Amino acid sequence: MKYYKGVCVMRVLVACSAGMSTSLFVQKIKNAAETEGINLQIEAVSISEARSLLSENDYDLFLLGPQVAFMKNQMEKELGDSLSVRVINSQDYGLMRVESVLKQIKDTVNR
Repeated sequence: MKYYKGVCVMRVLVACSAGMSTSLFVQKIKNAAETEGINLQIEAVSISEARSLLSENDYDLFLLGPQVAFMKNQMEKELGDSLSVRVINSQDYGLMRVESVLKQIKDTVNR
């Protein structure tokens, strides 16, 4: 986690094929984080947009939607040790189990 304007914030980027299918999921994660009192900046984008955002911004975690899970190794090579790359579990994603994904975010960022 990093401090932005004196506040500790987790910054997470989520990518899928076009960035649309994860938008609703990300909104639900934001709501769950707010309920838990967690300062979370999270956004959903396409995998191509993610590449430019990752080079321009300082994120704590990069999550891939299940539909682009095949890109995990490639993204890890591109990012090196600068950022953790994880894949959202397809069952959590399909069933909109945001609590499970929020736990994954917290566990990864707080290491």
